[in-house]
Amino acid sequence: MAATFKILINRKTDTIPRTSSLREDWRLICLVLIFSFGILLHLNGLSVKISSNALGIIFITLTLACFPLAPAARIWIFPIAAFVLGTASAQHKLEKIHPNTIERESFVQLSGFVNAVEYRPERPTRLTIEVDKINKEKWLRGQKIRISVRTKIPKQLDAGAHVSLNAVLSNPLGAIVPGGFDFGQYNRLKGIAAQGFAASSIRLESGIEHNTIFSDYLENTRSQVSSMILGKIEQPLGGVAVALITGQRQHILPETANIIRDAGLAHLLAISGLHMGLVTGAAFFVLEFMFAGISGLALRVTPRKAAAIFAWLFALIYLGLSGASTSTLRAFVMVSVAIIALLTDRRVFSLRSVAIAAFIILLFSPDALLGSGFQMSFAATIGIVVAYDYLALRRENTPEQQYSYNRKSYSRKASVYFLGAAGTSLIAQLAVGPIALYHFQTFSVVGIISNVVAIPLMAFLVMPAAFLAIFFSTMGLEEPFFAVMEGGLYLILEIATILAKSPMSVISTTPYGGTLLIATGLSLMVLMMWRSALALAVSVSLIAFALILDTKRPADVLLAGSGNIIAERSLDGNPAIIGGRRNGFRDDAWKRYWGHRINSNFQKLERSCDSRACKSLVHIPNGDQNIVQIPIVVSNSLETTREACSLSYIVIASYTHRRYCRGALKFLSKQDIERYGPVGLWVKENNTLGPKIIHQWSNPLNQTKE
Repeated sequence: MAATFKILINRKTDTIPRTSSLREDWRLICLVLIFSFGILLHLNGLSVKISSNALGIIFITLTLACFPLAPAARIWIFPIAAFVLGTASAQHKLEKIHPNTIERESFVQLSGFVNAVEYRPERPTRLTIEVDKINKEKWLRGQKIRISVRTKIPKQLDAGAHVSLNAVLSNPLGAIVPGGFDFGQYNRLKGIAAQGFAASSIRLESGIEHNTIFSDYLENTRSQVSSMILGKIEQPLGGVAVALITGQRQHILPETANIIRDAGLAHLLAISGLHMGLVTGAAFFVLEFMFAGISGLALRVTPRKAAAIFAWLFALIYLGLSGASTSTLRAFVMVSVAIIALLTDRRVFSLRSVAIAAFIILLFSPDALLGSGFQMSFAATIGIVVAYDYLALRRENTPEQQYSYNRKSYSRKASVYFLGAAGTSLIAQLAVGPIALYHFQTFSVVGIISNVVAIPLMAFLVMPAAFLAIFFSTMGLEEPFFAVMEGGLYLILEIATILAKSPMSVISTTPYGGTLLIATGLSLMVLMMWRSALALAVSVSLIAFALILDTKRPADVLLAGSGNIIAERSLDGNPAIIGGRRNGFRDDAWKRYWGHRINSNFQKLERSCDSRACKSLVHIPNGDQNIVQIPIVVSNSLETTREACSLSYIVIASYTHRRYCRGALKFLSKQDIERYGPVGLWVKENNTLGPKIIHQWSNPLNQTKE
């Protein structure tokens, strides 16, 4: 290991010694890692609560104190300053969250400005509204809420419009399963203070102007481009085309989204380095050719540098058009660093670009660190960069191989390209695999095959056609380019359908704990530091141990909606459910939690009801594949509660009934399920006293109760 490190730091490049580049890269990478660690601890409530202003003063003081110190002393001060800055960034974000919450569902009359309109096929339209007037929950004035609309909507409803409506509001949806991701906290960090559904038609109010004119204009432009694309390309391909150009994925049909995800192509729908690189690269080469052809201009400025500046402007426009998601921001920052390096005649260091991109995104949006998009995007990028950097170092040692490569036939070069595409797909799949298992409990086995075919089609057919279609749409000449784009997407979707429906195309697992994420992060760090076969072996071992040791037994029964929604896990692969709406977000999350594919269906759980109570019979595994049948009674009367408790049932009733319940196998109050739920039930075998039921709330702030 020491010998490898010595070789790395002593090898020289064309312009900058490898020693200085390695040291500078790792200084920056380590500081960004410490900065991220400060964010992570603070967002999870594991650090001291200090105001962001005080933390900012501490950071400035530490930074200024570094200048008169010797270089050896700065090594200890800079990491502390990076940690403080990360904590300050997270605290500043937390301070923007309003401390009030909605205790229970509240019927309100409100008005406000529309920030975003999401027309979703086969699902209700969703509006994001900035509230300016409300008759109850006054603290929501100036806050953003998200409303699902199944009622009448004005035909010309754009961002920036002022609307009024009646709505039923509640807190943002929290964790869906015990120990799961807290969507409520994540949405609050994103600025969504409440959610709900419209209880009246949406009414347009005139004469009131919104103060965020540019953001409204940008959002409306995206919507107009999306409508134009959907008018040129029919569904289901139209929704995919919209996602590639504007980043609005709500137009993708659910069935199409499932096929693309199961085929391992979901990353193509998130505008990332591939899309940004293709748009910027196409603009750069076209502009360089044009500038070089203008002799008067070419004599005064360097065509390459002039083209780089205008290509960056194209990238900036694409960033705004695509919605500036985490993966797009990362790609834009890396493209910007590359262009700056080109303009200053410096060499681009990929890991440094990744570190700078992570720092900029987390500085302004520290909550992105908790999202699966940020984690998977950077994991895939780091894996690819490390792998190709390792190959480049090996190639420097064997220049004769590079010379022989240049003399290879076109067929050999094509085979090398497809092997490279396969290798890139494999690296990306392996890098994001553990993160996908943690968040979604699925891993696409056929992803490598589908990416080998899809990425060339995307790179050489779909995205160039999309770029030209948008460019020529101002002249009314977009039709042929949209036709080419549609043909490429058709081929990709057909291949994805075949592979997604093949046997064992997707591996589904039960939930994993946070150890898997930690092991994945440590593995990437090991690979970045040493980039050797030994480092790869260590990384694989870390993840393998986490996969083996960090599995969690999922709940046998899940309850939600004051106990009216009941789902049971089944050993035969056919889970059953009763209550609530089907095929929504909750159903998808519960299927993943139990290791089932999203396109599978729940069976119907039997339930009998009268005016006093509802009774369901759930089947719970107990011991060596034994099945116990346990009634769950949702009681509306004290008499029924007493009777069900005396029969050793699982009883769900009002909190006031608790003191009168004797002998119940488990008592849960409706109020607790509303406040903390959904709730999971586990059966623990007890040979002398019968089965014992324990439960755990989905709210991560509550502990397991027995």
